[in-house]
Amino acid sequence: MTDVTISRVWRRLAPALIMAIALAGCTAPPQNDSAARNIEKTLEHAARESEAQARAKDQPPREVLDALLPPLDAGSLRGPAAEPVFDIAVNNLNAQEFFLSLVEGTPYNVVVHPEVTGAISLNLKGMTIPRVMESVRDVYGYDFQRTGATFRILPATLQTRLFKVDYLRVNRTGQSQTRISSGQLSQQVGSTSGTTTGTTTGTTGSATGVTSNEVKTESKSDFWTELEASLTALVGSGEGRSVVVSQQSGVVVVRALPSELRNVELFLNSTQTSIERQVILEAKILEVELSDGFQSGINWTALVEPGNNKSITVGQTGVRTSATGAVSGVLAATGVAAGGAFSAANGVFSLALALNDFNVFIDLLKQQGNVHVLSSPRVSTVNNQKALIKVGSDEFFVTSATATTTTTTGTTTTTPSVTLTPFFSGIALEVIPQINEAGEVILYIHPSVSEVRDQQKSITFGGVTQTLPLALSNVRESDSIVRAANNQVVVIGGLMQDSSRNDRASVPGADGPVLGKLLGHKRGSSRKSELVILLRPTVVESDYQWAESLRTTADSFKSIKRAAPESARADEIR
Repeated sequence: MTDVTISRVWRRLAPALIMAIALAGCTAPPQNDSAARNIEKTLEHAARESEAQARAKDQPPREVLDALLPPLDAGSLRGPAAEPVFDIAVNNLNAQEFFLSLVEGTPYNVVVHPEVTGAISLNLKGMTIPRVMESVRDVYGYDFQRTGATFRILPATLQTRLFKVDYLRVNRTGQSQTRISSGQLSQQVGSTSGTTTGTTTGTTGSATGVTSNEVKTESKSDFWTELEASLTALVGSGEGRSVVVSQQSGVVVVRALPSELRNVELFLNSTQTSIERQVILEAKILEVELSDGFQSGINWTALVEPGNNKSITVGQTGVRTSATGAVSGVLAATGVAAGGAFSAANGVFSLALALNDFNVFIDLLKQQGNVHVLSSPRVSTVNNQKALIKVGSDEFFVTSATATTTTTTGTTTTTPSVTLTPFFSGIALEVIPQINEAGEVILYIHPSVSEVRDQQKSITFGGVTQTLPLALSNVRESDSIVRAANNQVVVIGGLMQDSSRNDRASVPGADGPVLGKLLGHKRGSSRKSELVILLRPTVVESDYQWAESLRTTADSFKSIKRAAPESARADEIR
């Protein structure tokens, strides 16, 4: 296996390794020491191999170096011979005569196809033979193929070329929905279409006692169908032109004119470069238990003050209801915003910080309350492809109940029927990146933290009372589009929550209804917290970045292993 092949294998395996091991940041520390050691060894081995392959890829094989480095002498220090430059002027000259006479007295050879016809007129100064060939091809359409010092001149007729495109044969469809509603379920729907990553639908309810707002984002990826349609539109379908796309082999065959084939080549090269771009997404989902002086929310102006050389981009604010925290915002403004724009009371917002380290920002947040890291997911994905991470559990709850009444021989029987629906409780993060040529990343981000509890409801069917387990859901989520530079930290905040707690204490043995009230006491406490999501995209430009990412994942796993014994000792002390 060659070095290039090994490098490609590691490039393909690295994302899977990163995603599989990075989920350790979302789950409990491993209890099996043997399994933990095996994971650690695998990460270390993968990082070393990735670094070795990156170094090997940068250096050509030894036999190539030996061939390229002969003993130096004075003659070898001279540069290559300069390309001959000349002036040329012709008027209505036969095309075959023009090409044959063009290379006379030069080191170039030319072979002209018998079907080359027409006349050429031009006046050029300070040109080389290759540049003259390109100019004539662009204006008159005569195609040429160069092999060393030989040019083959071809007529402007239909030609067939084969191209190779490397991409998966898969179709992906994704949909996310953020909805705020209250009152009845009946609603009137109005929709608008956007062109960001799919279709965005806004729904506003209109009825007595009804309020409903909805953001629905759809992403569809049907690469091969879109590719075939684009190539057909590029070359057309008349006069013998055709496009054949083999999804299984990744081969594209196009029959068109030479100028059209050049456009197809440029299009496929740009497409291949774009779809191969990858990004590593590292996230921190934090819950900040606010201190007494910050009960109105995190003071963002105290964290990042104007004039301290930290660039800030603040997005559109939104509204949070008491039932669910849900908002949609599009990050568009650039620059340092006024202090009021940072207030969490204004709703959910997004901002981008010129920081490349999560720990710096987390340390700043600790000045305003206790910071709890709920999850630390890491995932890699290619350009314009959705990445989804879910850590939690699904539990079934009753969402619909009906009753069927049957009467036979004077006896009436009521049979209830219920519909169970799974509800997710945990943390979910959905991200779609788009990478431009400058290395900036536009991100669609949909984080969600949900907690579902069991709520018992009694429903009577035909005189029979049934107690059904219904879902009581507490959801904090946002839906936004932001733009960030490579390695820039994106912050989504403003998702606040109030919680209360009642504790009861009594003298041992005095738990009865009378003594408990006389000798016991109750204590109530309230807690206000704010959910903060940190996201950092890292555009993968070289194999060294894969090795660095593997090293980072290995270090994170080691810190989890170190934290496990300390946590166990703390539990024993308590």
